[in-house]
Amino acid sequence: AFAGMSLAPEMRLPSGRMRLVHRIVDLEPTGGRFGLGLIVGEADVTPDDWYLTCHFSDDPVMPGTLMYECCLHTLRVLLLRKGWVAGEGQLPEGFHYAPLPGVGGRLKCRGQVTPETRQVRYQLEVKEIGYGPEPYAVADATMYADGRRVVKMENLSVRLVGLSRADVEGAWTRKPLFELAKLAAYQTGNPSEAFGDPYRPFDLGGRRKLSRLPAPPFAFIDRVNRIDAPPWEMKPTGWLEAEYDVPVDAWYFAASRQATMPYAVLLEVALQPCGFLAAYVGSALTSGEDLFFRNLEGKAVIHEEVRPDTGTLRMQAKLEQVSNAGGMILQQFAFRVLAGERPVYTGQTRFGFFPAQALAQQVGLRGAAHPEPWAGQGVPLPSEAPLDPGACRGAFSPGGGLSLPAGAYSMLDRLDGLTLSGGPHGLGQVMGAKRVRPEEWFFKAHFVGDPVMPGSLGLEAFVQLLKLYARERFGRSSATHRFETLALGRTHQWTYRGQVVPKNQEVRVSAAVTRIEEGDRPVVVADGLLSVDGRVIYQMKDFALALVPEGAAGKGA
Repeated sequence: AFAGMSLAPEMRLPSGRMRLVHRIVDLEPTGGRFGLGLIVGEADVTPDDWYLTCHFSDDPVMPGTLMYECCLHTLRVLLLRKGWVAGEGQLPEGFHYAPLPGVGGRLKCRGQVTPETRQVRYQLEVKEIGYGPEPYAVADATMYADGRRVVKMENLSVRLVGLSRADVEGAWTRKPLFELAKLAAYQTGNPSEAFGDPYRPFDLGGRRKLSRLPAPPFAFIDRVNRIDAPPWEMKPTGWLEAEYDVPVDAWYFAASRQATMPYAVLLEVALQPCGFLAAYVGSALTSGEDLFFRNLEGKAVIHEEVRPDTGTLRMQAKLEQVSNAGGMILQQFAFRVLAGERPVYTGQTRFGFFPAQALAQQVGLRGAAHPEPWAGQGVPLPSEAPLDPGACRGAFSPGGGLSLPAGAYSMLDRLDGLTLSGGPHGLGQVMGAKRVRPEEWFFKAHFVGDPVMPGSLGLEAFVQLLKLYARERFGRSSATHRFETLALGRTHQWTYRGQVVPKNQEVRVSAAVTRIEEGDRPVVVADGLLSVDGRVIYQMKDFALALVPEGAAGKGA
């Protein structure tokens, strides 16, 4: 794990006369009486060592203070092994090691190191370790001279002054476990190049098929930094952490005509690490039949919007539950998207692995039906340039305000009806449709060998319906307000029970407004349905779209 890492000079052990540890003979990061770490170091002693010749001139003996220093250096080796490292130029100015204030120590000397001594040994057991907020550790130490215990130290402490937990963790995020080349192998290449030999049957030209990660332009993981789980063991895990560097000129800003990351992209940022973790734990290896990965449902809250200057997003995913039933695998995940330490998007979601026959027999959401369409054929919606994600980056500026998306991101071709009153809640409803085109860019990206319209884009069609309703109801705000990604700090839910594939003909979406909030930040809350070729397959609940003043910070609770 440390291969290729550098160590800042300030973190290195002293050399020259202050080289007091010659070798480490035992190191257990979770060993010792307290389970927090054990280390044993050694040093060779010669009669002419400087500390013997100067202390004292007629009574040569190692100073007790130096004995303490020997043990402290050994403890520092253990902390480095635990990952408390930083590379050259990565430490804050003034960084240094120091004792922990307020911790009473105790030193007992019952022997000495003399010119006749040949070897000293230091054994330390960590009893407390953490961040307060600086990294710190407290340990008990024993020093031996030629096997005889001579010094006992209780509560030897050290803190890394000027360093923070984020600094420590940042040193590891700079060395990913999976970089773009391995991610690309899972997206469109040979999965064995990402995950190893067990995935070789799924390589290109192999006998097995595997659900892949979405490929560009719908790929939103740049690196995977940490996975608290063993590979190829499908069971509940610790957290996976990945990162996505938000490009300042990302295609979706121009395509959505907003200066904030659109909802479907944010959802993919959150869910794609779940898919990666499902592959890492070997889900597809548990069956001899090809299985297809599909999202089933989720519940989440947006806390903060993502802008072109947000920088790097940290995504965390945790596999919480796994079950097998009838040849299918069901998995539940928790997810978090963070900007620095600030939560951006958090929630839970369920995925399933299904054999092809199970997908072919899906009946959709039982008992769900769209409202009857209005008379007539509907009103065509404009499809303005840019028409493809590849034409967006750097070529078009976001429209802002209450702009509707460009053709590259529009999920509706037609408005089939809109009313500001009536409907199941008396507050209005809106309906639209989209013709399925096999050549659409998202079929090529999602997924290779298993083309299916991303469920996130189906939810985006619903959000775009709400935008049409909000423009009609709050049109007076078009010069002063903009659309928020979704209303911040509010829970929304989705359910999928089917898929849209290239052979389908038409997608229809309907929204029933359940609540209107007036004021300086008006909000439209609605439930909705999505159908493909007459079969209802998606349900959306409690989606809230807010209109906020231009320049609003875009941060919620």
